[in-house]
Amino acid sequence: MVSIKSLWPMLAALLIATTAAFVGFPLYVHHEVVKATGAYAPLYLYERSPYDEIVLEVHYQQDAAPSDVALEGLRQMLVNYTGKRVEVQKYGDLPASVVEGRVDDGNVSVIGAGIIERYGHCRMGWLGGSIPIYIIYVNAQGPSSNESEKVVGMSYRADSFVILKNYMDSERLEEAVLIHEAGHLLGLEHCEDRKCVMASVHLEKRSWKLYGGGPPTKFCPVHQKELEDRRHDPFYNSGPLFQNTMSPLTKALVRASAGSSSIF
Repeated sequence: MVSIKSLWPMLAALLIATTAAFVGFPLYVHHEVVKATGAYAPLYLYERSPYDEIVLEVHYQQDAAPSDVALEGLRQMLVNYTGKRVEVQKYGDLPASVVEGRVDDGNVSVIGAGIIERYGHCRMGWLGGSIPIYIIYVNAQGPSSNESEKVVGMSYRADSFVILKNYMDSERLEEAVLIHEAGHLLGLEHCEDRKCVMASVHLEKRSWKLYGGGPPTKFCPVHQKELEDRRHDPFYNSGPLFQNTMSPLTKALVRASAGSSSIF
């Protein structure tokens, strides 16, 4: 007869493995993976992701209020491509002093993280439920001083981007920038097709005038297919954060769990 004492090492190892799976991996996702833009794409897109609701949590300065029309365009895009419930929550709670001077690649992560930490409401569920996209509207100078090439939006981590409202001259431009930056969060890169919303979005781009109708708000066929493919494959074009940290066994376990319920 096998004694409980002889089984103890096996039980202890099983407990450690279970703890690592249900605590260690989510902890890594919440605190490390979040630092890379596009790293949450499987959580937003994958059809069996445990996150069944996306919360668009919008924080803005009083003189940088978002367009409801533009936000609705973003919401509809996310509903169409993720198949999830998408809720918009707006908070005009950012003081003018939240940004002093220029927002650029060197400080956007610090500024954004500070705003989310202090003003954020929705928090990503530990193992499922709701997952936020934080959108921060401010009036500030962007990275470029070239009048015709000013950056109007900046995605800087897996779940958030900044909109420079003072550069918005139309609801169409604002919607385009929102969808463009959200596209980066969904794992998309820039596109050479100037009729695609993932083309680099700058003010007064000559291509807008060439094709007419202002900035594009739709994805090109290539990006449409990529988004569809990502819904069915949680490891689609996965970056080094996942590829280099998951062993073949871990990936197999994740795929097995995805086949029955969810990936994380």
